[in-house]
Amino acid sequence: MKRVSFPNITNLCAVMALTTLFQIAPTYSGSADRTTLPVLDDVTLALSCNQILQDSRHRVAEMEKIPLEEVTAEKILDQWDADYMALEDVIGPVSILKNVHINQKVRDAGDKCFVQLSTFTTEVFQNEKLFERVNSVRPQTPAQKQLKQDLMDSFEDSGVSLPPEKRKRFKEISDRITELSQEFAKNVRENNTKVTFTPEEYKGLPQSYIERVRDHKGNIVVGFDYPDFFPFMSRSDHEEARKRYYIAYYKRGTPRNLEILDEIVSLRKRIAELYELPSYAHYVTKRHMVENAETVHKFLAEVKDIATDVERNDLEELKKIKAETSGTPLDQTKINRWDVWYYSEKLRQSRYNIDQEETRRYFPTEPTVVWLLDVTSRLYGVRFDEVTVPVWHEDVRYYDVVDVESGEFIGGIYLDLFPRDGKYKHAAAWPVRGVSKKAGRKPISVMVTNFDRKGLTHGEVETFFHEFGHVMHGVLSQTEYCLHAGTEVQRDFVEAPSQMYEEWARRMESIQLIREKCPDCMVMDQEMVDRLDAARRFGRGITYSRQHLYAAFDMALSGEEPGKALDVWKAMEGKSPMGYVPETEFPGTFGHIAGGYASGYYGYMWSEVIALDMLSAFGENIMNPEVGLRFRNTILSRGGEVPSKDLVQDFLKRPVSNQAFIEEISGTRE
Repeated sequence: MKRVSFPNITNLCAVMALTTLFQIAPTYSGSADRTTLPVLDDVTLALSCNQILQDSRHRVAEMEKIPLEEVTAEKILDQWDADYMALEDVIGPVSILKNVHINQKVRDAGDKCFVQLSTFTTEVFQNEKLFERVNSVRPQTPAQKQLKQDLMDSFEDSGVSLPPEKRKRFKEISDRITELSQEFAKNVRENNTKVTFTPEEYKGLPQSYIERVRDHKGNIVVGFDYPDFFPFMSRSDHEEARKRYYIAYYKRGTPRNLEILDEIVSLRKRIAELYELPSYAHYVTKRHMVENAETVHKFLAEVKDIATDVERNDLEELKKIKAETSGTPLDQTKINRWDVWYYSEKLRQSRYNIDQEETRRYFPTEPTVVWLLDVTSRLYGVRFDEVTVPVWHEDVRYYDVVDVESGEFIGGIYLDLFPRDGKYKHAAAWPVRGVSKKAGRKPISVMVTNFDRKGLTHGEVETFFHEFGHVMHGVLSQTEYCLHAGTEVQRDFVEAPSQMYEEWARRMESIQLIREKCPDCMVMDQEMVDRLDAARRFGRGITYSRQHLYAAFDMALSGEEPGKALDVWKAMEGKSPMGYVPETEFPGTFGHIAGGYASGYYGYMWSEVIALDMLSAFGENIMNPEVGLRFRNTILSRGGEVPSKDLVQDFLKRPVSNQAFIEEISGTRE
């Protein structure tokens, strides 16, 4: 779904307030346009949020006064985009600080600001006078035509055409959903539960892991950050300990989040009823590439048909390993969900001689950052210059992004790579400031991960490339309007460029380049890269079946008769080969569908269809700079100013094919 836009601040008081917030970092040749993110305290954040919303409402009133006969694209569309940029200058920084700031008061103030923003957003797109003026615009350019369409869609989706009573109810529902979504995310983000394991329970774990989390009694104490959870689940020899950790992990945020999700689902159903649609999925998917819920269900059925048999074969392989390891008869052996990572790792070690924890030796964290930037530089013709600017934590680093050929300053990126209390727990990218060629505005993107400081597993390297793909999508866009910048594309396309970029973590052409940036680093040879890829391909049936289950669960909660989230989950997971795990409450941890991915989680697989097909354009040489620049100019630079389907067909010079995706699931892709 498209990003919404909001009216501007123009009075002197507000301008002065924002000037005190934003930092202009020390400049050097080519960086005079650099603007960095403000690091706000909770009081300043709240004041800034209130001020920008107050002045934006003032600008709404000004736009309402424009006579219909005087409406032009410049007076409405261009001004609307300018208005949005002023609001984004505050809301963009708030969006990241509320997820990563070390001070809980700042995070809480950010959550409150976003609830206020939701209220304002609905007000704007339920405003009949604004609707009339946008509808009266006669676009003169393709970008104007697309922007008008996007705004008209937002008006429609916010209830401007509904009867007054229904329109009022829509606003109440929308505001409440935003409030609940913020609380849901906070309950997961702020969860500081620790789990303790004895030496017997953590047997099998690497010594470096043990030393990092061991307490004075000789036990280890771990939380739910990635560097804690996944190595434990992959390496601990103690099955009951893995089970205990698995259950704890899939209860973080609950039981309150189950109540929240049930209320959100019920409210979304009411939105569909306001529009006289059979389900919330019908309300959402009409703006996606799929265009309707029926196409999603058909796609998921096709995935299930392909993945089910592969999953059964994968589980049989794991059962053999478990039977051999435990000494139990094969017909009495069962693979549980807390076994999957452990025995998959055992199989990869025995069959492919691949140990994910050992791959950290090849990817020491700091050289890996330098290498990823180098690969990206070569592919897209850009340069990354690290610059000291104000940041919200000492771990955070900032880079100017500069076009190599022209020397032009393109934008800026922040990397916040390591875990800490209160920080967002997963890996993600925030496009906090969008580009606008018309306004001469430069973009900023922020990447957040929770990596180990000493080294990355190969799986984490893939995650690094994935999220950096989002960062580049945000920074390399060159759209006329900020509203179309970067990742502001259809929801079921947004993951495609970043999923494609994962491949650069797997190919020898790119992996070997790490030696140029780190002469002392160990570098994999082709034989090991091949083994690593073969090991990755094992378990694809389990992986895609799980992704299918998540997507199908999402669609069920967005369906015509949703039901209680945990009851639906128990029934759906219960029908899967490994069944439902008693005591787990996964829906209360599933932030995607409590937030912006509702009726859209299928998009991860839908995007992968596109990603794997786009990858084919690189042929045997993924470091081909000519194709890289064509991808930059055809896909990344265009953002959302052209429908995603048209962008992809322009890049491929043909319609999309799902053949590579089918081969990926089945394990036959070359």
